[in-house]
Amino acid sequence: MKKTIALIFLVTFLLAFKATKDEEGIFPMSHLSKLDLKKAGLELEIDEIYNEKKPALVNALIRLGGCTGSFISDQGLIITNHHCVFSSVASASSSENNYLENGFYADTEEKEIKTSLPCKITQSYRDVSSEILSAIDEGVGAIEKKKLIKQSIDELTEKEQKLYPKLVVEISEMLVGKSYTLFRYKTLNDVRLVYVPPKNIGKFGGETDNWEWPRHNGDFSVVRAYEDGKPYKPESHLEVNPSGTKEGDFTFILGYPGRTYRNQTAQFLDYQNNYVLPVISDWFDYRIDAIHSFIGDDVDLQLSYSGRLASLSNVTKNFKGKMQGLRRTDVIGQTYLDQNKLLDFAKNNPEFNDYIPLFDKNKKLYARKFKLSRDYLYLNQFYGNGIFAGGAYVALHKDKMKEMSKSDKSLYLEENGEAIARQFKSYKGTEHKELLERTLFIELFYRLSQSTLPEMREIFTLKTIGREKSDIEAYALNIWNKSKLHDVYKSKALLENKPSKFFAIKGDLVNLGRDVNRVFGAMQREMEEVNAEIDAIIPRFNDLEMEFTGADFIPDANGTLRFTYGYIKGYEPEDAVVSSPFTTIKGILEKAEGSDNPDYYLQPEFIEKMKKIEPADVLRHPKNDAVVVGLLYNMDTTGGNSGSPIMDSKGRLVGVNFDRSYTATINDYAWNESYSRSIGVDIRYVLYVMKYFGEADEVLEEMGVFL
Repeated sequence: MKKTIALIFLVTFLLAFKATKDEEGIFPMSHLSKLDLKKAGLELEIDEIYNEKKPALVNALIRLGGCTGSFISDQGLIITNHHCVFSSVASASSSENNYLENGFYADTEEKEIKTSLPCKITQSYRDVSSEILSAIDEGVGAIEKKKLIKQSIDELTEKEQKLYPKLVVEISEMLVGKSYTLFRYKTLNDVRLVYVPPKNIGKFGGETDNWEWPRHNGDFSVVRAYEDGKPYKPESHLEVNPSGTKEGDFTFILGYPGRTYRNQTAQFLDYQNNYVLPVISDWFDYRIDAIHSFIGDDVDLQLSYSGRLASLSNVTKNFKGKMQGLRRTDVIGQTYLDQNKLLDFAKNNPEFNDYIPLFDKNKKLYARKFKLSRDYLYLNQFYGNGIFAGGAYVALHKDKMKEMSKSDKSLYLEENGEAIARQFKSYKGTEHKELLERTLFIELFYRLSQSTLPEMREIFTLKTIGREKSDIEAYALNIWNKSKLHDVYKSKALLENKPSKFFAIKGDLVNLGRDVNRVFGAMQREMEEVNAEIDAIIPRFNDLEMEFTGADFIPDANGTLRFTYGYIKGYEPEDAVVSSPFTTIKGILEKAEGSDNPDYYLQPEFIEKMKKIEPADVLRHPKNDAVVVGLLYNMDTTGGNSGSPIMDSKGRLVGVNFDRSYTATINDYAWNESYSRSIGVDIRYVLYVMKYFGEADEVLEEMGVFL
């Protein structure tokens, strides 16, 4: 009877599982042969996408900083997102030469502007799981296992690095404690700006449209990679298809997606939803408001903080989208149900009974983690405050040197000088930065005073006269004002020239640093223990799920080269709201002329130009005769896929991925056909902007495009 029930349950689960998994997948290259891509619509052979013996499409892919890019010429030309080079353009700009605002075009190589963006190209990969795990005893404790794995990774990386000195060797964890892949990368450190559209085109819609559909921004830029001072010659580059795509077309993406968490337990989703997402989004909102209040109308300060503001805004809206997605889709509730079904499966099958205790153990581990999480997250932000970190580091080294003789202290400072300097990397700034840090210090001090943990409340409220917010803020301000450390220039000079005097600094800020170090150190040790124990459970849960479903294991995205496919496709994000998969220039003009929202501001001359230009017919939407701007598709993407090339069934470039719809921010935890949609800038708008606004004919010619 039990076996019959289990069989019925398994069949039901598999049907449900299949219904939610169609088209899902951020696949490693090793998985491509298991997919029926011909049936899906691909016209290439698999070895034209990835091939260890000859150049293929993957050889045109690069990781550009935290984004993806792709070669579009044999002279190292790379296309990526505008937001991926945003900070680099801001750094190259000034109030006199505001490339961020006005755009940039180098019509010759000599005019290209060097950036600090690193460029990595995957050369090869191989599974090294057995090499990493072979020397680790099965009965070893979780923390010890974690240390041994790290040691094995370090040793193998060093060994491989000696064999391939010109490449960068990295070993990536595909499943914690179980699966590891070694990647070899070619690294190019000379990347230069070639074409960047004006900000009001590249970032049109700003934060209002971020993570939203419909989109009308030209989120693309072009850079060039150099090697030994000459344009890099890639093994492969993408062909551009100026005709773009139409609704229903098969498309695929190659890229370097950052991080997904689909192989975690339901408690992990609770941790994200109740702690990480609300705490960080709320804190980042506060930081954004503080920065805006601080920089005002100062153009140079606006440029200086533009990258930071864009990053903070992107994260906070993403996190709010995830919280909304978790509420709307009941992913957490469904994951708990699936987890209970998995437990029932283990109970109903004696050969899997040894998995049963893991469920209760996981629950108890997360209960410990939940207790610490709010304060742990805020304390991590607190250490990001350079001047507080200064007090904490002074206390740390002062305590280490307390019992030392004078000669031992000198030796200690000499031996640890470089490490101490590294710790003080964030302890830098100018007078205006100090004012901003003071505001953030006082607010974090207050938030930490609201802890439910007695040891935290004692640190942050013990010496205040009252318990009102104004009392606590006044106390925090007093600590700040009395400290010698907030005079950044004098403190840095003292550290560099007379380190012994620097570490002799006393005061309430140093005392606070000492107290926080003590509590945070204990938290870190407990978190390390809890996380190691959870990490030891995850692969066993995944083993049980594969036994249960019979499905292949697909590792979470982790910044390594991946493939995803799908179709140009609209969706219905809300009741009676139907979104088509293309936007056009008509939408830009509607927003620019019909709203006072500064995110939709477009220069009058740009508006006039868009109305008067007669673009090449190939750039027009086949139905409404306007130039296509954005496109929507059901491919499975996440952070890090920014800048990924969108390719048609023949492997030709038809767009550049840059975002997800608001509901699809939940992709990090789960994918669903009804709400998971990604957004790209259509190649037709890329070419339109470069041709008619940038007059970048030299670059278009290099791309093999003639309009």
